[in-house]
Amino acid sequence: MGDKEKCEQPARHRTHMCKLKKDGRMEEFERHSAKPIVYCNKCKVQADDPLVVCNPRGLKVAR
Repeated sequence: MGDKEKCEQPARHRTHMCKLKKDGRMEEFERHSAKPIVYCNKCKVQADDPLVVCNPRGLKVAR
């Protein structure tokens, strides 16, 4: 399994954005994506906290 495919924090996976979306917990999903600072290198979702994605990477800041 490559780096893009695995969750870096499997114990926290139930609170990750991909799991929230899969479970239909859209209110929580939208709350974590209001002001994104990171994206998931696995599923490409953007989030405001690196702890809520499987494989966090920083967003490039537009200048």
